[in-house]
Amino acid sequence: MKYIAMFFVLCLSLDASVYYAKVEPLQTYTIKAAASGKVLDADKKAEGRVSKGQVLVQLDDVLTRQDLKSSEAQLKSLKKVLEITKKNLANAKTIAKIRKTNYNKIKDLKTKSRIDKDASLVSLVNAQDTMLNLENSLESLKRQIDTQVYNIETLKDQIQKKRIMVQKGFLIYKLYVLKNDYVTTGMTLVDAYDISKGKLSVYVSKDDYDLAQKGSIYIDGKKTMYHINKLWKVSDSENISAYKAEIWIKAPELFSKLVKIEFKEH
Repeated sequence: MKYIAMFFVLCLSLDASVYYAKVEPLQTYTIKAAASGKVLDADKKAEGRVSKGQVLVQLDDVLTRQDLKSSEAQLKSLKKVLEITKKNLANAKTIAKIRKTNYNKIKDLKTKSRIDKDASLVSLVNAQDTMLNLENSLESLKRQIDTQVYNIETLKDQIQKKRIMVQKGFLIYKLYVLKNDYVTTGMTLVDAYDISKGKLSVYVSKDDYDLAQKGSIYIDGKKTMYHINKLWKVSDSENISAYKAEIWIKAPELFSKLVKIEFKEH
């Protein structure tokens, strides 16, 4: 009995080129919580159904949405201040240019007193200081805006992570949470299957390795156009001296059926 069980579980056969495998979904996905929070809604009725791309689990994101609204308002305000600062800087540059021209006109005139020349120079320096301060404010505002944009994107990402969805067309196999549960980061929420194709996993012997690659594949006695999609070059850690192979087939009406696989010469 032990050897019979191994025969089916390990997909090995008594005939060197005959194997058995269960038709499985192409891929299994486990979705885990990327954020913590209370479960506001969980669509348990979706279990066993094909996803339409809807939200399956909604975590509490009220505070996050409030933060997002506030951050977006702050960003809008910062952008307004930025535009005003740009105009002020343009005016300051014009004033500094005029004062520089005026100072250059009188700095070498003997008819102008030292007091007048000094006053003109001070006026020029003050205008240049104003210009430099505005340039510094402009750069500071740009950094604040960049930071705020990053914060907003982070908040949007947090909100998205609290809306758990499964790709359209995938089978929603199991939901692990209920409404009013509290989940923590890393907790399993949903299991889903990619049922766009079926997958047959077999462990071929060393003698059949080349035949599996180059030969024809027969399923339940019928020749197919399928080929090996994946074939490991290292023997399996459990199935010693056997090499794992995957065959992707057309999606069946029902999965989990046991089929016979044969590799034959063309």
